[in-house]
Amino acid sequence: MIPRSFIEQLTAQCDIEDIVRSYVPLKRAGRTAKALCPFHSEKTPSFVVYPENQSFYCFGCGKGGDVIRFVMEAEHLDYPEAIRFLAARAGMAVPEEEEDGTAARKMRIYEINREAARFFHKCLKSQAGQAGYRYLRGRGLSDQTITAFGLGFAPDSWDSLRDFLQKKGFKREEMLDAAVLARGRGGHCYDKFRNRVMFPIIDLRGNVIGFGGRVMDDSRPKYLNTDDTPVFKKSRNLFSLNFAKGEADGRLILAEGYMDVIAIYAAGFHNVVATLGTALTEEQARLMSKYAKEVVIAYDSDGPGQAATHRAINILSDAGLSARVLHMEGAKDPDEYIKKFGAKRFEILLGNAGDATTHELESAKKALDLKTPEGRIEYLKRAVNILADIRNPLSREVYAASVARDAGVSVESAEYKSGDGGRGNPCLYAAASRRMRQDAGRRLGHRLYYYIRQKGIERNAHFARGTGGHYTDDAFHPSLPGRGKRRSKDFGALFGDAGHGGDGRGLYPHPCAGAAKAG
Repeated sequence: MIPRSFIEQLTAQCDIEDIVRSYVPLKRAGRTAKALCPFHSEKTPSFVVYPENQSFYCFGCGKGGDVIRFVMEAEHLDYPEAIRFLAARAGMAVPEEEEDGTAARKMRIYEINREAARFFHKCLKSQAGQAGYRYLRGRGLSDQTITAFGLGFAPDSWDSLRDFLQKKGFKREEMLDAAVLARGRGGHCYDKFRNRVMFPIIDLRGNVIGFGGRVMDDSRPKYLNTDDTPVFKKSRNLFSLNFAKGEADGRLILAEGYMDVIAIYAAGFHNVVATLGTALTEEQARLMSKYAKEVVIAYDSDGPGQAATHRAINILSDAGLSARVLHMEGAKDPDEYIKKFGAKRFEILLGNAGDATTHELESAKKALDLKTPEGRIEYLKRAVNILADIRNPLSREVYAASVARDAGVSVESAEYKSGDGGRGNPCLYAAASRRMRQDAGRRLGHRLYYYIRQKGIERNAHFARGTGGHYTDDAFHPSLPGRGKRRSKDFGALFGDAGHGGDGRGLYPHPCAGAAKAG
């Protein structure tokens, strides 16, 4: 915890009028100063700074407080980060609780990374970096964009950066600690990044915390990222969040790689971020939730990209974020799409991004022929597992109706409510026990019998005739004595019972009030 005495010293050192003036023009009005509010749109100044008590207040949006609160709002930082931001600006070292020199060690790594970023950027503009510069220009990046992101080039050398940093007074152990050097088997230290275009990774306070390096050909690895250090954890940071945090306006775009982010940014959409060479993590999702309520997933349209999209949807949902999915046709990624169709078409694409459930249901239809009974049954199997994850009962009902229409089954059955303790529609409820899976399977048998009968499919192939002359699925229900041997293996998979030919995931079908009578 940062000592209160330091906070008081910091606020005394940082004059609020000077801090605010670095963000918006201030106009003196007697003992106060006024400006257009930096936190909301207005035409008449309602933002007032009170130098006498070092505070501010906006009569338009109601935001106010001291200099730390101003930085929190302006830079979208939490309280400790705002203190560190101000301290760095004032040239003050924040006293940390660690007594082992951790703060000094982190500061040294920040300094190394800053100097390394300058070295890479200077190399890009030199003769040694012409290959990297041509590559970036060939990818459609302007000089303005290259400068904005501080892009650079690591020369094809084993010791250029090492020698440069040594001349700056840094020791090899410090460079190893910052992960800009690597150590060979014989103990020899060499530059980690060589012959790559370089992407500095910048935190919310403007510190360079790491790097991503990309090859310019087909060699491997395609991307090389800084190893975890005391200031950098790949799983906890996002590329370009330093730009996106002030542009989010409730929504972020999640891209798959550095080049996609830069292409989207250059097209005028600054609320874009990407993970750092890893799949999306829970920590990154929680970080995004500080700045947005909705995330548009703009991953590649290939198989791995779609698999990553499915995983990201669940992680974002767990973090309380609403997910939408960009559906790109005619391009494999946002970078290619913008190059082919332009920024205006991409803006329309963003506006038409489908919600996550619709995307999942559309994906479930792939490679299925819904004109055939088999295709519709397989679609139902996939769809009910998607619907089971929807927590909101009303949303489940809406999507269930859509699934019923696509599969050609009765919509009314999706309205069914059983006495299940208020859990809602059992066809969409994720059964936690084997008993619930069995019950769901029995109801599905009733529903599918009705469906199969309506479509004129031979019922004797799958259903047994019960007492009273009607057909029933009880012959396939393992919980009924003496019936397990007669249970259809195909329906075992359909029911999701691992012990009877299924995959064990369970199935949550459209139920009906009882076994359908054979006419």
